Amino acid sequence: AEWYWQSLSKGPNDPTSKFHAKTYGANFTYEQFAPMFRAELFDPNLWIDIIARSGARYVVPTTKHHDGYTLWKTATTPNWNSVDVGPHRDLIGDLMTAVRARGLHACVYYSLYEWFHPLRRKGHRFVDEVMLPQLFDLINTHKPELLFTDGEWDHLSDHWNSTYFI
Repeated sequence: AEWYWQSLSKGPNDPTSKFHAKTYGANFTYEQFAPMFRAELFDPNLWIDIIARSGARYVVPTTKHHDGYTLWKTATTPNWNSVDVGPHRDLIGDLMTAVRARGLHACVYYSLYEWFHPLRRKGHRFVDEVMLPQLFDLINTHKPELLFTDGEWDHLSDHWNSTYFI
């Protein structure tokens, strides 16, 4: 979904923007999709049953991608997470509980990068005020066995303060 938002930023003549304006209206923002995301059919136990029967031993859900919407409640994203808007539940917590109950490895994917966060281009403020607090919260709350990060292509590890986090 967040790639859709990225495509919308290319301007009104981009095919995605034209589709969006025709389908949802020119003034309908990406953020307005969040309340529509309800996850009413999400059954973590069913998912994990299917995953376990496939032979997989590791489950690595996306906790946050480049749009910044988190699938757990974190103080750095009020009203832009799955507990405050949309499904009104901690999707990562529900999934991690089901993963552990089946004896699978509970891991997580997290995007360091956020395309549209207002602090993104403010030096280390995004890292210090958003990213690191989110990562510590994610690790301390959900205790994954493995953390896979993405989005490092824009900066070196010093910018992301990776050694501090590790």
